[in-house]
Amino acid sequence: FHEHKGVSATRNACLDYATADYVMFCDADDMFYNACGLYIVFREIENGGFDSLVSAFIEESRDPVTKIPVYVNHDMDSTFVHGKVHRRQYLIDNNIRWNEKLTIHEDSYFNCLCQRLAKELKHSQTSFYLWKWRDASVCRHDPKYILKTYNNMLDSNESLVDELLRRDRQQDAIFYAVSMIYDAYFTMNKDEWLNQENLNYRHATERRFRDYWFKYKTLHDSVSQDVRAHIIMGIKNRMYGEGMVLETQTFAEWIKQIESMEG
Repeated sequence: FHEHKGVSATRNACLDYATADYVMFCDADDMFYNACGLYIVFREIENGGFDSLVSAFIEESRDPVTKIPVYVNHDMDSTFVHGKVHRRQYLIDNNIRWNEKLTIHEDSYFNCLCQRLAKELKHSQTSFYLWKWRDASVCRHDPKYILKTYNNMLDSNESLVDELLRRDRQQDAIFYAVSMIYDAYFTMNKDEWLNQENLNYRHATERRFRDYWFKYKTLHDSVSQDVRAHIIMGIKNRMYGEGMVLETQTFAEWIKQIESMEG
């Protein structure tokens, strides 16, 4: 038995006790989407194996009016723990572990590290993981969840960038730092972040981002305009899909504002 130290420490303890060739981290209230779930995983193992397997997954949600269950298809991502399987020896050999300082948005640190270091990375377009609905889930029932936890996302990304730099993965570190910088910029242009009633969340996030920006400004400036434009286009397209309409100020104007904030 171990002292409770949070989700990341718990997953590390479970990994230490594991003996199987492959491991999968699942939230306690989730499940395989269908009876073929294990078959899909074993099929990929038998077909040459992998270091990490990333799959699409299904989210169980609720219609906001009728409360009838709604099922949403999610493409493969690096944010959620859902639908990821790893070869245990690969994790051990590369000393890939959950960062025990992270307890919110901790998934992206671990997932991104696994995928960037993997020599054999496989993708499954077939969903086998169901992110189940739970009424008490804070990230579902609290409409301000992202407003309240975006700083934790910055913490997770900062830990990832630092770890990649420590491992001499400069280009990977640059990619994630630049992506986070523009994710923050476009996020601040969403309606909920512009809403006057959420200004305290915005100011707290921008103060946290100020530290992030000054820490990684050199990485941002080292990227060619072509690479930066490619990263921006991908993030902007995602943000449009999430409800952002138009930037209220240019990136340069926002950064000037950020740099002028008191630390």
